[in-house]
Amino acid sequence: MQSVAAGNAAIGIHEQEAKQRDQAVRNLFPDNIYVQRLLGKAASLHVFFLDSQVKEQWLYHPDYRTLCVWLPDLEDSSLSYLVIMLAHELGHVMDFDIKPHYLAAIQNVPWFAVPIEIELSAFLTGFQIIRELDIPVTLAQYCQMIEPPMGKLVAQVVNGDRTLKDVVSLLGQAPVDLAKQAV
Repeated sequence: MQSVAAGNAAIGIHEQEAKQRDQAVRNLFPDNIYVQRLLGKAASLHVFFLDSQVKEQWLYHPDYRTLCVWLPDLEDSSLSYLVIMLAHELGHVMDFDIKPHYLAAIQNVPWFAVPIEIELSAFLTGFQIIRELDIPVTLAQYCQMIEPPMGKLVAQVVNGDRTLKDVVSLLGQAPVDLAKQAV
């Protein structure tokens, strides 16, 4: 598991530049109370922001505690989209902090091949963050912003109709912790 101290140490040699780039990206976000609450949550988690080099993708790099944002989204997307994306990516931050087996599961795995469980879990944790920060987004609204079938699966888990492991198995994958034990 990547600790805050280890993440800061990894950034340390380029700390001044990282802080400048982080602030430049933060300044591009809309001045909206709910977006600002999420940015405050990111600050409390010691997350840096950079511009994403992968077209149309927001990505979290746990080794550097860095969230890479596709900058055109900050100009072209709705506030709802930005809130959902920030919450989802902060869900990754929190998940990698509390589920070290997730970090092990993504070692040497390209971003587009991350296990579905990790993505689904980040959406679930993201919705918890939205609730924690009193952001007025209902589960239905949240799930509408998530591509099918993931949105429907998120709703089923949040509503208690299925567990995370049930959904992962339903999708034909082994749960990450079991998959790692089998290797």
